[in-house]
Amino acid sequence: MSSMNAGHVFQVAHQDASRFPAGQVNLKDISEADARRLMSEEHKALGYRPPPGSLAAQAQAAIARHETHRAEEHTLTVDAAKLREAAIDDAQRIKEQRDSVAPASVDLESVGESEARKLMSDEHKALGYRPPPGSLAAEAQAAAAKHPDASSGVDTATLARAALEDASKISSGAENTSQQFNLKAVGEADARALMSEEHRALGYRPPPGSLAATAQAEAAKHPDAKGNVDAATLAQAALQDAQRIEAQRAAANAPANPAEQLNLDTISADEARTIQSEEHKILGHRPPAGSAAAQAQRAVDSRAQVPLSKEMAAELVSQEHKARGHLPESGTIAPVAQSLADQNDRDGGGRSLGDVGM
Repeated sequence: MSSMNAGHVFQVAHQDASRFPAGQVNLKDISEADARRLMSEEHKALGYRPPPGSLAAQAQAAIARHETHRAEEHTLTVDAAKLREAAIDDAQRIKEQRDSVAPASVDLESVGESEARKLMSDEHKALGYRPPPGSLAAEAQAAAAKHPDASSGVDTATLARAALEDASKISSGAENTSQQFNLKAVGEADARALMSEEHRALGYRPPPGSLAATAQAEAAKHPDAKGNVDAATLAQAALQDAQRIEAQRAAANAPANPAEQLNLDTISADEARTIQSEEHKILGHRPPAGSAAAQAQRAVDSRAQVPLSKEMAAELVSQEHKARGHLPESGTIAPVAQSLADQNDRDGGGRSLGDVGM
């Protein structure tokens, strides 16, 4: 039996699981100093800056998003040897993936919804924000909408690798955007062109920290400078930076707790089990207290024995009506709950939400 939660229980499960890393270092309980040490150790082990999806990158993202209880602490809270071991292990994993495996390939013509969800979850986790338009995950979702039940036959490990590779390209592109030309040599003319292009791409004035805003600040120091950058390069750089800003804005506006996307008043037992199963598969262990799975199951359990009243059923119908934009279809939870409430009212029975799959 379904509710309005049915369409996004998988998305919630994947987003929520990314909040609970399962490695030997708990990223939800590290300090800013721990994250810096991880970055230093993994950088040293790799010989280059750890890429998106690495343990060090995830640690820094967790600190930046204040997802750890110790984000403001500037001393080590994890044993230094343990941090070093975790960094070395992760560096070894990254080296093995890069050295021994050919680039992952995903056929977008045959990718289905479940594979697109997996790509979106993995690439979101690697980037630290929702993959922007043009990313592999975004293109996979658009393609899957045309053939949702298809399957490319690609295993989950290959999908994860494809997502990580694409995230690395996006991050490299963002880092290299300003390196396509020397901002120290940009004059007012180039800065105006950048501002115009990025304004057009965003639909609003580029904010502080954008490439265009930074270029204007630099150009003010040397207005007559000639960066010798052609118009096409300026336009491409502005578009790439606009995509970065939009992706970061979307991530900032997303609920910190994915469970907020669920209506726990109407979630069904089947939907709660689905979230539990998906999070368990991703984490490799039972979702912890505070996870979307735990919250959904707690809501189901707390309602299971509550006798249905006409008032409760009317509230369920009202919530589903508002969410759908029309009355809930026959056979869905709210109408069935209303039917059982009517029976309780007639015969004084104690039929509960548990009897309708809730």
